[in-house]
Formats: sequence, structure tokens, C-alpha cells
Amino acid sequence: MNEPPLSAPWGRIHPRPGPTRHALGLALPLLALFAACDSHTPVEIDEVRIRSAQVVEPGGPIFRNLHLRLNAPAAVEVEYWTAGAPRLRIRSDAPADSHVVPLARLYAGRTYEYVARAIAVDGSSGPPFTGQFTTGPLPADLSAISFTATGTLDIPLVLLHLYVPGEFGGYVAVDGSGNVVWYYRTVDLPFGIARRANGNFIAMDKGRGLLELTPAGEVLHELPQDETDRNQHHDAITTPRNTVLFIALDWREYDGRRIAGEAIWEWEPGTSAAVKRWSAHDFFDPAVDRTEQSTDDDWLHANSLAIGPRGNILLSMRRLNQVISIAPDWSTIEWRLGGPGATIPFADGDRFTGQHTAVEVAPGRILLFDNRHELGGYSRAVEYDISDGVARTVWEWRPARDNFAFAVSSARRLANGNTLVGFGMSPGLNGSTGPIEVYEVSPDGEVLWHLVVDGPFVMYRAEPLQTIAGETVVTQ
Repeated sequence: MNEPPLSAPWGRIHPRPGPTRHALGLALPLLALFAACDSHTPVEIDEVRIRSAQVVEPGGPIFRNLHLRLNAPAAVEVEYWTAGAPRLRIRSDAPADSHVVPLARLYAGRTYEYVARAIAVDGSSGPPFTGQFTTGPLPADLSAISFTATGTLDIPLVLLHLYVPGEFGGYVAVDGSGNVVWYYRTVDLPFGIARRANGNFIAMDKGRGLLELTPAGEVLHELPQDETDRNQHHDAITTPRNTVLFIALDWREYDGRRIAGEAIWEWEPGTSAAVKRWSAHDFFDPAVDRTEQSTDDDWLHANSLAIGPRGNILLSMRRLNQVISIAPDWSTIEWRLGGPGATIPFADGDRFTGQHTAVEVAPGRILLFDNRHELGGYSRAVEYDISDGVARTVWEWRPARDNFAFAVSSARRLANGNTLVGFGMSPGLNGSTGPIEVYEVSPDGEVLWHLVVDGPFVMYRAEPLQTIAGETVVTQ
């Protein structure tokens, strides 16, 4: 099974009681009443109807929630729009007499119109309730980053992991025109984000820990960073059990030397329970399974996790130039691709080095971003067929103007067969050529969309994002 996409159906958001505060880098409570809308009183009818509405800011200039109160329990549907942007629709199907509807995917500095309707059980709708609201400007450090897009993006949004030391760090969603439509500010490096079945995000903040976020950026649950015993450092993915897997350093002593290996932990949000499921120390020998890149404080440098079609776990280890498959029950290593001790050889010698985002896109087909950090010259996206026990290159792509990204970066296969490829290193950084850029490319290598990001130090990944809060584009 592939890692679930960053999309999920939206449901009614219930504010948490108590003092929890954190929304997209601003210390504002989720339900702080702000920027009340100008609205009209609906005409009285004997049907279900909206009695009042208020737009509030849950914690940032481009975040708005619409509070609706009805005369009887019903579902609600809201459409909202501004000039030069898609008309968007969001719906809450759970009958209630009060709804909090996130108005997601907003542009900064715009005035929006909206129309809301109550939807009865029989499908009939009440009279329209209209109003408007205005968004604010982006924070200065985020607006200092430029996003230049060309072509046509075939997915709604792209979620970028950006870091500018001392300035903006966090997750930023952009649309096909390069407009910022969502963001979450982190304390430290943004090292992995995923989606739970309830529509909330799971985000890794290297300096803070793992966070479960609502689409409006409220922190619901947190697994704090533990740099001594469980230093969370790369990736977070969700499982079919709705839990979270993540990578953490795992120290063990060998003949008086402490060596940092890797462990995979599982966390159930809503609890403080985190369980170590797997340790590299139980399967690898630091005296044998190593390269010249290996050091005692960073022996393997695991940098990505993915769930395979059989429930197997793929782990990428940059220091070994190796991807492994761990059995679903965590008991054995099924195969090792690349690097020392490989069980799957390369048929044509076309090896990868320094790789990121390895995933089994179909049984026996491995897609990854090949940094080629030991080979230089250029980086690429590459897919191997390993179904017969030998790795054969079946697809690769690199831009017409070579881009060498020494580290970070990503390759993600989309549902339509295209691939989203992100080069994440700025020019001159560890010999990288830059720029930081993202491409959507077709299976035959045609560039369909291109985004250049100017300003960040690094872009850890570029991920496809279908929706922020369940909103869809109105096509008619």
C-alpha cells in the first residue's frame, strides 16, 4: 500500500476547550472572534435556514472559519470566491444546528464573497445567506519568498517544505499559479508531513516534535521532541491503522563507542504512547554495513519511510546509498537495494547515491529521487523494476538544464501517472547548482508545469496536495 495522499474528506471541526494555542505561527486561539463579516439577514421561511453567520480568523491572515447557526439541524454548503481565483465549495454533511466551516485555499490581501445554504435531510436547500470578508497580507518573511510558475498543474496544490535560517521555516501550499494558499510555521526544519483519515495533518517540526494539526493550523495533539532517547529527525507517514510512523536516532554502544543508528517508531495521536517497532542495530553491523560517509554520530542517515503494496516498510538510508524493505511484521529485511550488502544487484550498473523519497509505486517498482551526491553533475528522478531480483532502470527524468541537488529533494508519482519532482538545494550549497524548483512531468518526460522558488535555504520536499479542508473547485 502506498503512502496515503495528502487529502481527506472534511468534517465538522469541534474547538478544543482549554488553553491550547498554536495556529500557523501566530499565538491566537482557534475561535478568537475577528474580522466579522458584512452579511444580510435571510428572508424568513418555514424551511430549514441559516439564522446568522460570522467569519472569524483562527490564527493567520489567510485563514478564515465561517460560523453558521441554523434554525434546525441540517447540513450546510458554502461557496466562496474572489476575482482571478477559482470559485470554491465546501460542505458539511453532518446535520447540526451550528457549524464551523473552514474557508480554505484563500489568497492574501483579497476580498471574498460567499453564499451559504442549509441542506435538509431530503436534499432541499434553504435560502441563500450571503456575505463577504477580507484576508490580510502574508507575513513579511514568507512574502519575501517568490514563487514563479509556468505551465498547467494537473493537481490542485503542491505542498512545499521550506526553510530559511532565522526567518521563515515551515510548510507552504501553493496553487498552479504559484499563489500561497496555506502555511504552517515550524520552530525548526520541516522534515515530513502526512494526512490522517480525519483530514488533519501530521507534521514533523524538528525542534518541537510531531504535531497533529487541523486544516486551520490548531495543534490538537503533540509528541514532544526527545533529543536524548528518541530524536525525531526525518519523515512521518500514516498507516492503515491511523497511527503514525517516524524515524528517530537510536544509540547503541559497540566496544566503548556509541554509534547512532536508526529506529522506526509508531505513535497514536491522542495518546503519549510511542512504541519502537524496529531498530537498525538488530539487523546491521556498523563494522561492515557502512561507507566512507558513515560516522559514529550518523551511521546510516535514514531519510524516508513508505508503506509498500504488501504492508512492507521501505526505508531509505543515505549514508549507505541503500533502500531496504522491512517485512510487515518487522521481523526480517526482505531485500536491500544498492550499497553494501545489497541483495538486489543493478543489471546495468545504473546505481543511485544519496537518494530520497523511495517508494514502491507498484509491486516490484521503486521510484526515488537520486541525488547522485557521490557522482555529481546532475540529480534525477528514477524508477527501477526489481520484480525478478535484479534492478533495471525503466524510467528516469532530469530537466533539460541539469540541476544537481546534493541533498534533500523528492520524486512523487501522481494518480494520473505523472511525477512531481522537486530539486531542493539553493545554488552553491554543498556544490549544488540550484535553483530550488519543482516540475510536474508526464511519463514520456514532457514538462507540464514548472515552479521556481527563490529565497529558501533548502526545500526538503514537494508533495502533491488534493485539498486543504475538503474544498473543491466549482466547475459549473
